[in-house]
Amino acid sequence: MHRMKIPAALSIVLAGALSGCATPLFAGLTLGELSLAASLFSAAATGKGLGEHAMDVATGRDCRIVEGLARDDRRICEREDSPAVEHDWTGLARLADETAPSGQTGGSSAPPRDGKDG
Repeated sequence: MHRMKIPAALSIVLAGALSGCATPLFAGLTLGELSLAASLFSAAATGKGLGEHAMDVATGRDCRIVEGLARDDRRICEREDSPAVEHDWTGLARLADETAPSGQTGGSSAPPRDGKDG
């Protein structure tokens, strides 16, 4: 009788953990909350959520759900070399590159030192 309780209890714990709404996994956050936070961070940094990155891998194309639904000139998944992808939101990283002074993409503005004085 004891052997049957262990698999049953294990399956209940796994079902709760995988549902994302039951057991806190890290710092009191559930799997669903952690997944949402990761997707929001990804969208801010790259312009794509985790689901869109997964669609990219599965299709071999550049997939953006919101761009595809909001714009008439863009499908949800486009080829990387398509003219429609030139106007996509690509996240805060690109915005930072566009606002940096010409020739700089981050880092120090001091000239490199070669070890010589003068």
